[in-house]
Amino acid sequence: MANLAWGVCLLIDLIIAAFFSPLLALLLSPLLAIPLVGVFRLGAIIARGEPPDFADVTAAWGRYAGPALLLGASLVFAATVLIVDAVGAASSGSTVAWILATLAGWGMLGVGTFALIAWPILVDPRREQMGAAQRLRLAGLMLAAFPGRMVGLAIICGMILLTSTIAFAALISISLAFVALLACRYVLPAADRLEARLNRVAGEADQSQDVGE
Repeated sequence: MANLAWGVCLLIDLIIAAFFSPLLALLLSPLLAIPLVGVFRLGAIIARGEPPDFADVTAAWGRYAGPALLLGASLVFAATVLIVDAVGAASSGSTVAWILATLAGWGMLGVGTFALIAWPILVDPRREQMGAAQRLRLAGLMLAAFPGRMVGLAIICGMILLTSTIAFAALISISLAFVALLACRYVLPAADRLEARLNRVAGEADQSQDVGE
């Protein structure tokens, strides 16, 4: 049901793009982050072993609307800039332009990977005491600490979503939910281990400073 709610919003945005204005659809696309955050919230609850309920989805729409919109708008802006740069550079045909297009392609992969890490951590029920900025910072540290693993996860999830786009009914009904659950089951335990390691290093640094004083 959470996936379907997001799918209906996606269909509305696609209709706006096809029959009214692609630019308007692009400007409205960050609003898709609100139903999206409900899908990932439910995935995080399941990954944490808590009983899921659709009420958790509707509660997430209100609770995380602000951070979700900011994150969604930032991701859309970054992806749009990188896509425009890649297309513009590739169309010029020069060697330097192709290098820039390749860098833009890697940048898009980085943005997609960060998004796949950020959504589970943002809605993690065990990190509700942390501010949104702290959770997004942890997502950035995750990408820096485990680039190979996280990019691999992003590629797998991207292939699932790309395949589902061909069978569009799957994307609307179930594929996003599957990707959200996969990401939450993989990202959240890794984030727990990284956070524990960072806290341990910080604690050892504090002890060393106390000994030095």
